[in-house]
Amino acid sequence: MRITRACALLAVTAALLLAAGCSRGPDATDVREALQAQLDAALGGRVLTVKSLVPAGTAALSGRDGRLQYFNAELEFDRDYDFTNWNAHSVSSLAALLGAGPKGVIGLKEGGNRDGDTLGVYGSAAFQKQGDRWTLVALAPPPAATAAEVPAAALVSSVRQQPHEMPPPSPVQTEYAKLGKLLTLPRAPGLAEGDREAILVEEFQRAERAARLRLQQKADEIAVAGGPPGGAYEETLAALDARATAAGISLATLSSEGSVGNIRLLADNRAQFALVQNDIAAAAYAGSGRFAGAPQRELRAVASLFPETIQLVTKAKSGISSVSDLKGRRVGLGPIGSGTRANALAILTANGVTEDMLAATLADPLVETTRALAEDRIDAFFITLHAPAPALQRLAASTPLAWVPIGPSRELIASGLVPITMPPETYAGQTAPIPTLAATALLVTREDVSPAQVERMLQLLFDGKYAVESAAVSRIQTRTAREGINLPWSPVADAWLAARAATPVSTR
Repeated sequence: MRITRACALLAVTAALLLAAGCSRGPDATDVREALQAQLDAALGGRVLTVKSLVPAGTAALSGRDGRLQYFNAELEFDRDYDFTNWNAHSVSSLAALLGAGPKGVIGLKEGGNRDGDTLGVYGSAAFQKQGDRWTLVALAPPPAATAAEVPAAALVSSVRQQPHEMPPPSPVQTEYAKLGKLLTLPRAPGLAEGDREAILVEEFQRAERAARLRLQQKADEIAVAGGPPGGAYEETLAALDARATAAGISLATLSSEGSVGNIRLLADNRAQFALVQNDIAAAAYAGSGRFAGAPQRELRAVASLFPETIQLVTKAKSGISSVSDLKGRRVGLGPIGSGTRANALAILTANGVTEDMLAATLADPLVETTRALAEDRIDAFFITLHAPAPALQRLAASTPLAWVPIGPSRELIASGLVPITMPPETYAGQTAPIPTLAATALLVTREDVSPAQVERMLQLLFDGKYAVESAAVSRIQTRTAREGINLPWSPVADAWLAARAATPVSTR
């Protein structure tokens, strides 16, 4: 009797444990097989083999009937692969495939990994139960910290040509005038004229020495113009700022709406360096487009940093499969004054589509634009941004999307855009490679910026070994530093890169 009861108790306990195990999610074998299939699809065959995978906890999947499985894994390269190559998956897209954070993939090498190299991964995978099977589903990255958006009116005014008028006295002119008035004040009783002049000379000299010292200290500071919050330009400035702090270099970072505003910051002498799309930089130098009649001949190239992929995004069942299909559709073109808008209009023109052929246009920032597509208020949108963009990863995790191929043309290539392929699984649901174009993010300077400052910036970009701060930053390599350059070179940068054998991939 006791044996029967004990057996019954064991049977019930085993059943409960089995049920609990099922509720906790897929087992290690399921996770390993699902990850291997996803890696093979993304990388075009067996590049990485999941050698081992150990579960490291599980949690309920927020907003879905599923489980989030954490794991530690070891992956081995079956062939060479370079995650810094512009036409390959990036560090960021690999991390997204593995559900890993910025420091969750260990063992990636500058210049690419070789057959037999291994990676350590602290990752996660999201699964939903479908019948008797657990199915791998896309896991959206968390939203970035919210930041105040620059009003559209401010974006326009920041790049609009200002009328010529007599400006009011600046604060420094006002204070200088006060010093001059000291010479006209009545002499105090009992104070000899020679003594009064000696006091003024002493104080003026003291002020001059202090001001000169502070100006010299400030002259050693490097000011770099970047971009709006949440983009690759901001990520790049954050990485440069951290590197400058470690190197003891004073670096000031300035924000604008992007390329056009950054060129104005350079022209106004508020920055010595700026991040600018190469096609916008070429237009500024030539005095064409938005810069018609005002060529920026002082612009000089320092280095090409990373590709900014032009992405034409629509819903999976929109029926839009080419640029010409946008006729009669509602399309997001990007904010006024942005590089995205300039690229969108150029691509439309090259494909025989004018803006008035569109049913409606949207000029909102990316966050609002993705929301408009999800809510069917627009049919498609352009965005020029380093891929994968977190905002698009989040959208793809909740909305079936499609990316429209964008072919090259003579005019688009002449403007500085370069052909590029977005590999499969850059975003959830994107099963095929997408041929498109990319602008290249350039670091530019002015002709009058000192050689010492140019060299310091090059050292921050390329010298030393740094942790991979972001996908865009991981692609800043000397071997691609001349890609897409269509400006005169800073002589210092040209010589510096030549000494490091930065051979041009394609130059104009």
